[in-house]
Amino acid sequence: MISRIPTFTIAVLALCIASSKVDTLASLFVYDRAAIFRGEVWRLVTSHFVHFGDMHLIYNVVVFGVIGWIIEHKGHKHFKLLCVLMACSISAILLIFKPNMIYFGGLSGIVCGSIAYCSLLCLRESSPWRTIAIFSIIFLIVKIGLETYNNGSLLPYWGAQDFVSIPLSHIAGSLTAFTAFIALRGLELIQNKSDSDNALVLNECQQ
Repeated sequence: MISRIPTFTIAVLALCIASSKVDTLASLFVYDRAAIFRGEVWRLVTSHFVHFGDMHLIYNVVVFGVIGWIIEHKGHKHFKLLCVLMACSISAILLIFKPNMIYFGGLSGIVCGSIAYCSLLCLRESSPWRTIAIFSIIFLIVKIGLETYNNGSLLPYWGAQDFVSIPLSHIAGSLTAFTAFIALRGLELIQNKSDSDNALVLNECQQ
């Protein structure tokens, strides 16, 4: 039971809530372009914990909580590494392609990537997981496409929306997850082939 507790997901959610509610943490963690170029490179990762408003936080915390729990509960490996890779790649891409953007925060890029990664993993399972995965991938592609076209979020917000959606972060997170899945799948196939060859050689030696 303890091994099935999504400890990594819970830790990420706790950091999101803490850094969004404690001003000191928010100022230390947020993506600050000038500070990053001064050497505060940790912000490339920690900026994803910071959110600009309650609705921004709630959407990301709820969805990441569900997806993270599914991935960890099923025992899929490399989720921690994937999240770090997505955090770094999203921030690096924004640093290069959004030179006029001074501040950035939010988990949505990692959320999109986690949905993509979980869906790709579940494609290999039986229904209903396979069906859910197919619809999730279609939803993700349509959502990101429309957000890119409209240059804004499609999600409803009550009251004033106190942040600007960055669809490029969602694209970067999803592409990183897809690339990681393909790479890990390739390594898995190579390992399986190596194990099969070793078993065959062992069997021949025993004969």
